[in-house]
Amino acid sequence: MSDPVKTPMMKQYLAMKKQYPDSVLLFRMGDFYETFLDDAKEIASILGITLTSRQKNRDTGEGIPLAGFPYHALDGYLTKLIKAGCRVAVCEQTEDPKKAKGLVKRDVVEIVTPGTLVSGSALDERFTALLASVSVIGDRAAVAFCDVSTGDIRATELSSEYVAAELARGLPREVIVSSDTEITVPDGCEVTFLDSWKFDPGTGDREVAHTFGRASSDGFGISDSPVLLSAMGALLSYIGHTKRSSVSHLEFRGVYRQNDYMLVDRSSSRSLGITDCSPGEEDTVLADRTDRTVTAGGGRMWRQWLSFPPVNTTVIGNRHSALEDLIATGIFRDLRRILEGVCDLQRHGGKLGTLRSGPRDLRSIQQTAVLIEPVKELLSGCVSSLLQELSRMDSLSDIAHRIDTTLSDDPPARVSDGGYIRQGYSSELDSLRHVKTGGKQWMNEMLERERIRTGITKLSIGYNRVFGYYLSVSNSFKHLVPDDYIRKQTLVGAERFITPELKEMEEKILHADEEISALEAEIFGELLAVVASAVGRIKEAGRVLSELDILCSLAFTAVEKGWVRPELSDEPVLEIAEGRHPVLEDILPRGECVPNDIELNRNKRILLVTGPNMAGKSTYLRQAALLVILAQCGSFVPAESMKFSPVDRIYTRIGSGDRLSRGQSTFLVEMAEAASLLNGSTENSLAILDEVGRGTSTYDGLSIAWAMLEYLHDNRDHRPMVLFATHYHELTSLAARLPLCSNANTVVKETGKRIAFLYKVEEGAADRSYGIHVAAMAGVPSSVLNRAKKVLRDLEAGKHLLPSGSSDETGQMTLPLANPEHPVLEEIRKMDPDSLTPLKSLELIYLLKKQLDD
Repeated sequence: MSDPVKTPMMKQYLAMKKQYPDSVLLFRMGDFYETFLDDAKEIASILGITLTSRQKNRDTGEGIPLAGFPYHALDGYLTKLIKAGCRVAVCEQTEDPKKAKGLVKRDVVEIVTPGTLVSGSALDERFTALLASVSVIGDRAAVAFCDVSTGDIRATELSSEYVAAELARGLPREVIVSSDTEITVPDGCEVTFLDSWKFDPGTGDREVAHTFGRASSDGFGISDSPVLLSAMGALLSYIGHTKRSSVSHLEFRGVYRQNDYMLVDRSSSRSLGITDCSPGEEDTVLADRTDRTVTAGGGRMWRQWLSFPPVNTTVIGNRHSALEDLIATGIFRDLRRILEGVCDLQRHGGKLGTLRSGPRDLRSIQQTAVLIEPVKELLSGCVSSLLQELSRMDSLSDIAHRIDTTLSDDPPARVSDGGYIRQGYSSELDSLRHVKTGGKQWMNEMLERERIRTGITKLSIGYNRVFGYYLSVSNSFKHLVPDDYIRKQTLVGAERFITPELKEMEEKILHADEEISALEAEIFGELLAVVASAVGRIKEAGRVLSELDILCSLAFTAVEKGWVRPELSDEPVLEIAEGRHPVLEDILPRGECVPNDIELNRNKRILLVTGPNMAGKSTYLRQAALLVILAQCGSFVPAESMKFSPVDRIYTRIGSGDRLSRGQSTFLVEMAEAASLLNGSTENSLAILDEVGRGTSTYDGLSIAWAMLEYLHDNRDHRPMVLFATHYHELTSLAARLPLCSNANTVVKETGKRIAFLYKVEEGAADRSYGIHVAAMAGVPSSVLNRAKKVLRDLEAGKHLLPSGSSDETGQMTLPLANPEHPVLEEIRKMDPDSLTPLKSLELIYLLKKQLDD
């Protein structure tokens, strides 16, 4: 399309659009956000709104595409645009249109991206939307995470090979990275490439100092690390560029070490269903099934705990002791009732920092602050060190008092709605309000007087923006209109008049309205500045309440479901008595989740689990990993007892769906995960391996699985605790020659030709796989089952069926199998052991031995 008509407004729009060519520009015009040209076509399609047109293009005669929506609907539409992959530049009117001389001034006040969204339905209150910055210098890298909605920033330095794993653990919605850096990001994460100079460490040092009001970056623990300065500087610069306003809510919460927390890579996390899962399994996510928090902040923090289980035994033990204290005193119930009434102080802190809070937001902060003192009183009698620490939280009493004395009890959400300053706070404001309300009363009295004076019984007073206040007289009463009425408008059924007296009062009322709005805004601005100056205190109080909510949630679950405190050990160990799968326990009716034991320690490092499909092997393996994660987060566990040592990393080989979608074969994925385990595991790692080797030929798979087990057993540098489920029954013989390896199997009950899975795991190897039984249970046709049974009998008999040029009488091709069965085996097969006497048995043994010798 040729250039559109160049009205002053369109010139202003096009100039603004030129500055933000990669963003949808929402252009504020009165009570609407409008878009034009290609942006209009795009948002009309995404949002399902009407595409219309305004002035025609002078060259083509075509209308200029236009689409818009009311300003108060911004949050909802912004959510849809972001989910559709758009970047959105929000352009506001920066001056009062009534006072503008000519074209109203406008400017972009915010650029919204997936990682910088701070409001709207896309920002789920129980999910953290993170922005991440990645810098790579040589073989070192840094990842900085920021929750822009709360302002919390954390960073870590690590080897560049672990960047993908750390991003997978944090699951940011958007990652910023230098244009000359290649990284792998989790599915669903947007990547924003920035010019490489924005990652300069020197620039980063200045950006950190500027953002946090310091002379330099000293004191943050990053000044000696170029790669951390690089990542932090780019992150802060990007936030400043997109938010375009105060970012005083940003708070650097420190550098963490990757090995301070258990590491679970992205594939393992999804396979185990810790905080999310593969499509179709949404009901089996551990975070959701164990979340009994009653606050939004608690829900978000619980997911963070599950993603970052600490390895420090003191931290873990303190959480366990806090739960024990809450249960012993029973105060968790009272605390939960109080916490149900608290607002999201951390996200309110984020709005305060960007000066976006409205009157209702501040009242919510005050209503939460007054609940802190009762919480502190309940915690005062606790003995655990963690609860004592939490009891010292800031009560925010000064902030609560200031808000309460300034704002009305039920203020509106927006400043523009007015009426939010408490009566009696400002004598000047009260006086203006009296003028306004008195004016309305005066008008009612005037109306009554005029009805009596004129005899016009249906005389009424109205108002519009064109004429202001007016007297309305229907046509049937026109003959009664007095001479001092001044006609302003004639309608079909009535006429409108004004009087000097009415206009004089109108001026007083409207002037009072303007002054009231201005004075209320001034008072609120002062209040907002005071509350915003305490944003750090408010956010910290929110953090403490969220942590307390998690502890009360875990205490509630422990009491409700009979979970027990796990015992911590300094020696590598995982011993669980009567453990239950936490997700299945929540899904199944009470009492139907089958408990199982697990024993791994210095003398038993590998547990080899055999048994048929559908009998519970994979569930057993997952259960072990999930109980370790829960215990290490600080939770009690579903078991009779549990003894464990902190795990530095969980390795899994369970599914391959994540990377199959990227074109990698099942076997390649298997071997990549196996290599990671073999090269990176320690004695404090836990390996969950399910059917290793299934992606290649039987002998190749068996050989690799065999060699892996030997390596994990014999290599002292890489000797994790291993749970290994397999169909390769040949592997069970390893338990006889590897002293740290033992067998276990899933119990199957046989009744005639039918089987039942008991989902119980016991010591010893499985003697059969029951594959054909499982096929029958799955509904495989009987003809296939019968043929499979015949082939199985031939295989077990060791028959060597050479392929021939013709098929047999059943039409089936023969199979090249092992050598013919030895005559001694045929003799043994014919025996009836129950009919043999001890003497006869001995004679047969000598006879069979002689045949073998011959």
